[in-house]
Parts: sequence; structure tokens; C-alpha cells
Amino acid sequence: MTFHDEDDDLNTKSLETGEPSVSHASTTGSSSFGRSDTHRVTRSKYIVAAVILVAAVLVGTLTFVFARNGEEDDFENQFSEYAVEIANIIIQEANSALAAGNSLSVSITSFVLASSGAWPQVTIPDFELRGYHNNILSKALQVSLAPMVRADEKEEWEIYAQQNEEWIDEGLSVAKERQLRENYQEKNEPIEDFVWRFSDGDSGTNVVQNGEGFDLNGVNYFAPLWQQSPAPHDTQIVNYDILSHPVIQRLFHAMQTTSQPVFSEVVDLSFIYKGAIEDDFEHPHTYVLYPVFRSFTKDGQSHTSHDIVASLIMVLPFDELFLDMIPEGVNGIDVVMDNTCGQQFTYTINGPDAYFVGSGDFHDKAYDYMGLAVEFGDHSRFAHTEESCDYTIHVYPTSTFEDEYHSNKPVVYTIVVVSVFVFTALVFLLYDYLVLLRQRKVVEAARRTNKIVTALFPSNVRDRILKDADEQIQTQMNKKSFGFGAKAQLKDFVHDENVLENGNAFDSKPIADLFPEATVMFADIVGFTAWSSVREPTQVFSLLETVYHAFDEIARSRRVFKVETVGDCYVAVAGLPEARKDHAVVMARFARDCLHRMNDLTKKLELTLGPDTGDLSMRIGLHSGPVTAGVLRGDKSRFQLFGDTVNTASKIESSGSRNRIHLSTETASLLEAAGKGHWLRKREDVIRTKVKGDMQTFWLEVKAPSIAPTGSCASDGQTEESISPFEAKNLEQAKAAKKEEKAKSKTDMDEDKLRRLVDWNSDVLARLLRQIVAHRNAIKKLRGTVSSSTPATLEIKSGGTVIDEVKEIIELPEYDPLAAQYQEDPQSIDLGEAAQKQLRDYVMLVATFYRDNPFHNFEHASHVTMSVVKLLSRIIAPDVNSKNANNQDHAATLHDHTYGITSDPLTQFACVFAALIHDTDHSGVPNAQLVKEGAEVAKIYDGKSVAEQNSVDIAWDLLMHKNYKDLRNLICETDEEMRHFRELVVNSVMATDIVDKELKALRNARWEKAFAEENQVDSRENNNRKATIVIEHLIQASDIAHTMQHWHIYRKWNERLFHEMYDAWRNGRSEKDPSEFWYNGEIGFFDFYIIPLAKKLKECGVFGVSSDEYLNYAQKNRAEWEAQGHQVVEKLVEKYTAEYANHQVRLDDIQDADNVPLRSRMFRSDTLSDDEGFLAEVEKQINDEDGDLSEKSQEDLVARASSRLTRGASKEKL
Repeated sequence: MTFHDEDDDLNTKSLETGEPSVSHASTTGSSSFGRSDTHRVTRSKYIVAAVILVAAVLVGTLTFVFARNGEEDDFENQFSEYAVEIANIIIQEANSALAAGNSLSVSITSFVLASSGAWPQVTIPDFELRGYHNNILSKALQVSLAPMVRADEKEEWEIYAQQNEEWIDEGLSVAKERQLRENYQEKNEPIEDFVWRFSDGDSGTNVVQNGEGFDLNGVNYFAPLWQQSPAPHDTQIVNYDILSHPVIQRLFHAMQTTSQPVFSEVVDLSFIYKGAIEDDFEHPHTYVLYPVFRSFTKDGQSHTSHDIVASLIMVLPFDELFLDMIPEGVNGIDVVMDNTCGQQFTYTINGPDAYFVGSGDFHDKAYDYMGLAVEFGDHSRFAHTEESCDYTIHVYPTSTFEDEYHSNKPVVYTIVVVSVFVFTALVFLLYDYLVLLRQRKVVEAARRTNKIVTALFPSNVRDRILKDADEQIQTQMNKKSFGFGAKAQLKDFVHDENVLENGNAFDSKPIADLFPEATVMFADIVGFTAWSSVREPTQVFSLLETVYHAFDEIARSRRVFKVETVGDCYVAVAGLPEARKDHAVVMARFARDCLHRMNDLTKKLELTLGPDTGDLSMRIGLHSGPVTAGVLRGDKSRFQLFGDTVNTASKIESSGSRNRIHLSTETASLLEAAGKGHWLRKREDVIRTKVKGDMQTFWLEVKAPSIAPTGSCASDGQTEESISPFEAKNLEQAKAAKKEEKAKSKTDMDEDKLRRLVDWNSDVLARLLRQIVAHRNAIKKLRGTVSSSTPATLEIKSGGTVIDEVKEIIELPEYDPLAAQYQEDPQSIDLGEAAQKQLRDYVMLVATFYRDNPFHNFEHASHVTMSVVKLLSRIIAPDVNSKNANNQDHAATLHDHTYGITSDPLTQFACVFAALIHDTDHSGVPNAQLVKEGAEVAKIYDGKSVAEQNSVDIAWDLLMHKNYKDLRNLICETDEEMRHFRELVVNSVMATDIVDKELKALRNARWEKAFAEENQVDSRENNNRKATIVIEHLIQASDIAHTMQHWHIYRKWNERLFHEMYDAWRNGRSEKDPSEFWYNGEIGFFDFYIIPLAKKLKECGVFGVSSDEYLNYAQKNRAEWEAQGHQVVEKLVEKYTAEYANHQVRLDDIQDADNVPLRSRMFRSDTLSDDEGFLAEVEKQINDEDGDLSEKSQEDLVARASSRLTRGASKEKL
């Protein structure tokens, strides 16, 4: 049964919007300090200030407006002059072009008449020069002559043209001699021997003979292009029939009809002149057709269409017309050309240059009112028909042009004027400041006090506090007691140390009220004390701040009042300070939201706060009844709740269960009365209290989040004894009834926890990798070196074992004081997507190589890693005077004090890496048992530190795989770094073998040699020896960190280790029942190893307060074990004996081997009979779990299996 119904909609909406519904009354305290005379002075001050302000604004505005208007007038007048000048020049240029064309036409007619020539067989001498002068005057690119040839004259014309094409050579020669062109080219080939047209229409590359002609008044005519100036070097265009082009046809018809020149639209006819000149047609061109007449007319007569014997075609680019119109330095005038053919083009003129903007009207519409329009040329000189185009020129300014006439003078004038008023105002304000300085301090003090009170108390309580303070202040003022400020008055009100004569501590009534109907919530974080014992203080506060901030947001949305937080306990109440009838329903919903939000946040925070964070949960208790609430005045006074309801709510919470909301009968009755009875489930047993006796309670039904993993931290202050036998029996029955469903849920939960552990370990290693890269980059920058392109390698001695590589002294890098100056922020380092993926894949793969042992598993490795990270973060230097020492001096001191550990990120990475892999492939039995059983792995390592050496080999072989090339390059860039990294990993992992007497004796001897008083020689060798032994003890302490942490943490891992050893005994892999020696064994372990190790951590002086913390916990746990150890062992024996008696498998295993994940099966001793079976089993499980592992991970598993077999065979041969 879920916790949602139709009544949730409104409240859910409020929660989602996050709009606070708690009313906030306006503050009244600070305003009461003013008096009537002060108000009058204040009003007068405001009036004077307003007058000065208004005068400054008015005068300044007028000054600015007048100055700006003057500039605007200059801008408009100047543009008007330039626009008229441009228009006149354009008209003049257009008329010049028309006149030049007409002059050339007249000269041709005159020559033909004088020479008695007969059209069309006419060749004009010196056409190159005639055309050149025409083009100069008209600014045309080219002019061409096209005679009109009747169809019956076509053949004669073609013969004539071939016989008279020497005009081309003559023209090219003249141009060369007189340097009329920049580039000279020879004629490439003879002209076509026929009148032609394009086969594809009006353009193309293929030409054909034109035999059709163009019908003019019933007669077919051709108009072959004949003479051109400049003369073409590419002669193909000669004899092209221009009347075959539709545009020319239309223009020719207009010219014939009117016997006047005509303008074309802007069109691409560049093929006419491209054989003579090069030009970019992207800029607009127009073509002007001029008629050439057979003869001149007499006075009063006009030419007719029959008089036209040829036409001149002049190519007119508009760019040339707009050049040199305005002086240099005058920029930003737009010229828009439009024609009657519906085309528009825009040019921008900057000084003597003109730039084509594009086709269309692109001028700024804001300047339409200033535009000037003129017609292009004298309209009396050319034809105006529907077939031709008339052009109009529009001139507009631009913002660039306007900016030339805008300056900062208006602003300067305005600033000067306003400054006079500002100076006057400043004098007035200075005077006012000196007079009212004390009053301002009083008001500010009152405002700060009001802000503090607002944060501490509900709005109505706050208002009452301020009202009483106002009354006290007024009383003092009436007595002319001006020596007490507002802050002092309120302070005296909150905690007055003077006892009045009547025996009361305060001279005002207490602020307290009885709220007959309210619901109180106590919410406690289960497992918090144990969890926080293994965290940094910053991590603890990060959790509490995140969780409580989320709860506060929910409280504001639900109109619930947060009372206080005490440690990990959150107290809230509904029904006060604003009374409401639905207080129980609101608080139930609030509790539900907090529970779900807590579970969501802890899963997300596990990545940054480490393992077991996701296992934290809330235990919530609700009780309804009358509550006394008020302000208990005195030191650090605050708003508090009192009464039996509060005490009962606390008891309801403490007797509840994790991830559940526990309700009293009173709260349940209110929910049932509100129609929410379906939210309730009666608790099977009753809770017992000393005062109220037995109490029947209820559970609030919510969708339960994932069940916490077995073995997670117990509730703080709640041990097994707090659960009644009746409830425990019912819980066991519920578990048995849902065994299959729970097994599936447990598997999913374990997989989810594995991923979270992998993500956290990957994040820790990634942060250290960034520090390695940042440090390495700083060193390279300092030394001027570059990264090596050759990957780092390390040759491990053939035939040796890991234990042979243990070093007495590991040499750490020397401190470089200048490197810190060049080091960038490690957080800014980008490791690269490939390397980060490889890092996570590697950590996941290492996790798969951990067996599902109760103790020696991947969760234990993560716990050890967390301890190493904590101890590394606690490394401190002796006191350094921060005022007299800079960062470089502090870093140098830290380096010396910690023997170089803090200044070498690779060393720190190696420590964390060793913690992660130190128990890889651990079989769940001691080394001695493996040797006794004659296990193959024990033979490989000669029975010494078997599990530890095997872990190093497996993890190292995986890291050296080709798939982790990028990751290796980040860890170790040089062979020296690889050697150093290997030494650190080997020494650290080998140090976790605390049973081998020879290794233990060697470590103790090194400790004495390093830290004995007579050996305190300040040398690099001795510092490196100290660093080596400190690193070894760091990993040793972390490996058993649970013994030096909170009692609940110790109990959790102690039970798991017992479970593992009990399994070994039950399976015949141990000679002794651990229950026989467990109690005394733990006492001895504390006395002879744990506590001495903790004392060594303190003696080395490197780990600061953490060494004290570890020693204190070790001593407390030893005392607690001595007191409760026998009872704990009895319960452990009872628990695991019952499991085996009932043929139950431990929670971490699953009966059906086919459903066990690969990492749980591939190293099980009972499924592998020999090496070949091992490899076959690996391959079989990879095939069975296709899709569960990435292809790369599968390859790595097979490679590791093969490596293991090869190494074993090699050992046997040796």
C-alpha cells in the first residue's frame, strides 16, 4: 500500500515549485528607534536632496540635449551637401556616357558617308582608338559594333568578315604600342567563318551556325558582332549574332522603335567582352545600345527604324561611376540603385572608393527621412519603354557616417554641469553624515540584531521580542538614559545578568505559548556515529549540510517549522507557530519526503564521501499532542519546545527502525480521522517505556527504499537487544516468505554497491593522477624538458618472486622549492577520456578479481583505501608562523617533516593503489593453510607471503596489459618513475603480511634503526628509511583500521572475519574452531599488535590528530571487547551454527552457481581441479555472461588466467 492519494496533489505541487509558504511579517524593531523630530529632519533632508537631484537632472539633461542636437544638425547638413554632390556627379557621369556613345555613333555614320561605304560591309579604321577614347569618357569596359545584315546578305557578309579580320591585329598592335592595356596578348585563332549562335540557347560552350535571323518589319536580320574596342585576343565572339540573345532582341526592338539609346537591366552578358578583358561580373553591369544611322537627318526631321544600319553595344559597370565622388576620410554613404525592371543594388561609398554591398536594398531604414533620389541621366537622351530599363539613384547616410559627427562633448558638458550639483550634494551629505553618524550606528546595530533574531525565531516570536525591546528602549529614553544603544538594549532583554528585586531574572514576561495541537518529528541518521568515525571533519559536515539543507527546503514548501539540529538529529514541528488542523498529515508527508530525499542523497554522495555512505538512512518518529514553545532567555537563547509530546516523540524515534517512519497512537488517530487510515500499519509488538509503560505504535506505510546491506553499520545507540524477540521472530518469518525475491533484490543491490565502490575508488585515484600530472608538468617546465614519446617500461627479474623485490630503503625524490611556483591547479588537469575510462575499467577488473569472501573482499579493500586516504590527508607539518613564512617555506617544512611523502604525488598514488589491490584473489584462508594444502599458488611463491605476492602479480599483470597504455603513461612517464612506483607497491602490499615472523622482524629492525634516538641523523638516507617504514605502517594500520575506529565499525568487520574463518573451519580448511580462541585472540591482537602499531603512528609524528584518534579508538575497543567479547562470541556462534544447521548459505553467496556473477565463480576452489580447468572455466563463464563484461575486460580475464598458468609452469621448471 503506497503513501499517495488524491490529497497529495496540492502538497506535491507546492513541494515541486519550492515556493515558501511560511509568512514573514515585516520587521518593526529598527523603525521604532526614530522619533518625531528625527522624522522631520529626515524629511527635510530628503526634500533638499530631491531638489538638488531634480535640478541636476534637469540642467544636465538640457545641456546634453542641446549639445547633442547641435551635432545632429551638423550631421544632417553635412550629409545633405554630400548627397547633392553625389547626385550631381552621377547625373553628369550618366550624361557623359550617353554623349560619348552618341558621338561615336555619329563619327561612324560620318565616316561611312565620307568613304561612300555600303552597309553592312563596313570596317571602321582606328576603331581601337575611337573606342578607347569613348570608354575613357563613358567609363565603359568595352564598346562593340554590330552591323545589321539581311538574310540575303549573310553569305556575302561571312566572306567579307574573313577577308577583313585584320582590324583585330591592328587593334591589338595599337594597344600594345600605345600601352592602352596592362596585359597584352596575341590573337589566338581566326574568326568563325559563319554567323553563329550558342547551341544551348543564350549561353554555353557549343556554337552553331545561325540560319534563322530575327524578324524586323517582315525581313529577317542578323546582327553579328564585328569590331570591338578593346580588340579581342580570343576571336570566337566575332560574328556572334547578338539578335539570337533574348535580352538583346528586346533591347534592339526598343531601340528600333524609338531610334534612341536604351539601357538594359543588370544581366550577365560577359561573354561579349571576356575575349578582350577580364572583369568580375559579381558587380552590376548594364548594357547600352546606341543606334547607328545610315545618314544624317535634315532639320526638323527624325530618324526612323529604316535608318538604323548598325548598333553600338557599350558595357557600363556601375562601380566606375561611383569612384572619386567624396573626399578621403568621409565614409559611410549608401547608394541604392533601382530600375524599372524590378532590380535593386546597394553600394557603400567610403571616400574615393565604392564597394558593392549586394543585390537588394541594404540601406538603414532609420535614415529613410534623409534619403535623396535622382534619375540616372537626362531622360531626354535615351528611350523609355517597357522593354528597356530606367535607373534611379537613392543616397542615404549610415551609422558610420553619423558617428563621425558624434563626439563625447555633450557628455563632457553634462558631466561638468552635473558635477557642480554633485559637489553641492556631497557637501550637504557630509554635513548630514557628521550630524547623524551616531544615529546611523544605532540603526545599523538594530538591523543586525533584527537579522539574527529573524534567523533564530519564528516570525510571531520575533515580533514579540522586538516589541518588548522597543518598550524597554522607550522606557530608557523617557528616563533620558541615552547611554544605552539598541544593540545593548536587546542584549539585556535576551540575557540580563542582573536579578531584579522581586527575584525575577528579567523585568519582562517570558515569551512562551501553549500550542494544544502540534506534531513533533525527530529524525536521526542511522549509523552516523560509526560512519563519521572514519571520515574527515569536512566530509562529516558536508554530509550534514547537504542533508539538512534539503530538509530545510522541504520544510519551507510544506510549511513545517524547523526547530533545531543536534548532531545527526533533525527536529521539526507542524502546528506552530501558526496553528493548523492538518498538522499530522503535513508532518507525515514531510517525513516521507525527508526519508526519500535522504536515501537519494546518500547514494549520490557516496562518490565523494566514500564507501558505506549509501548505507546511511533515517529513523523517524512522530508524535502529536500539546507543546509548549518559547524563547528560553539567557546565554545563546533560542526557540525551544517543551513538554511530554517532545519527549514522547524522541522515544518513538529511538524505538523505530531504519528507513521507517514510526508513529504514536495519537498521530495515527489524527491521520485516520483525516481519512488517511490506509497509510498506517499497526506494529506487531509494543514498546516499553519507564514512564508510560507499554505503548502501541504504528508504521507509516511508504515505498521502502532498498534494504540496507547486511553488515552495514548498526543504528547509533540501537543494538540487537533493542529489537524485541516477538518482532525479531516476525521479521525472520517475513524474510523466509520472501526469500527468492530478497535474493534477487540482494544481488541487484550488491551490484549497485559494487558500482558505487568502483566509482569512488576511481575518483580517488583520478584526483591523485591529476596531482601527478600537475607535479610532473611543473618539473618539466622548470627543467625545460618535454614528454618522452617512449612508454615507460620495467624489466622484472626472471625467476624471482615479489618478496625478493622488497627494499629496506625506497628513495623518494628530492624536494624542488621552485617546482611549486610552476605547478598549476590539479583540478584543471584533463586526464583525457581514454585514460579515465581505462582507470575505471581497471578498478572494475580488480574488483572482479576479489572473491566473495565475508572479510577479504572488495569492500574491505575500499575500506582500507579510505583509511589510507584519510591518513594521507591528515599528514601535517609542525607549527609554522604563517605571518612570517610564505607558501614555499611551508611546503619545504612539510616535506622535511613528512620525509618527502607529501611532496611526491606518485608516492601517495602508490599507497592508495596498494590499498586497493592488496587482497586481490584472496582465497579466504591464511597463507599457512594454503601451504599446508599444497596449493599451486603456495608452490609458486615458496610458501612465503602467498596471498600478498599473488595479489601484486595479478594487479601488476593487469596494469601492464596493452589496454591500459594511456593509464600507465599517466602514472609513470619514465622508466625511473615505473621503478619507483613498483617499489612502493611491493613494499606496501608485502607489509600487510603481519603473520610472517621474518618480515615482521625486519620491519621492527628498520623502525628501530630509523626512529631510535641514537640514530636520529639528519641525512637523506635516514629520511628515506623513515619514509619507507612510515608508508609500510600506514598500509598496516589501514589494513586493520576497523580495530581503531568506532565500536560499531569494529564489530561489523570483526564479525565478517569470524564468519570467514568459521566458513574455513566448517569446510575443513582450518584445524580449529575460531570460537574457541576468538575472545582471547582479539585481546592478544589488541595488546601485541594493534595498540603498539597505533602508538608507532603517534611516535613518528607525521599523522597529526589521526594518530591520537586511532590510538584512542583502539584502547576503547579493547576495553569494550574485554567487557562484551564473550557475549559477542556466543551470539556469533549461535548465528552461524544455526545457518549451517538449517542448510542456509551465507548472505554473500547464492546456492545456484549458474546465477553467481563471474567474479564470484571463476576462482572458487571447489570448481577448479587443475590449471586447464581454470582456464576453461574462465572462458566458459565469459561466454555465459556475454554482455555483462566489456570485450576488453573479457580479454583481460583470459590473459590473466593464461599468465597465471604460465607463471606456475615456469616455477615448476625452475
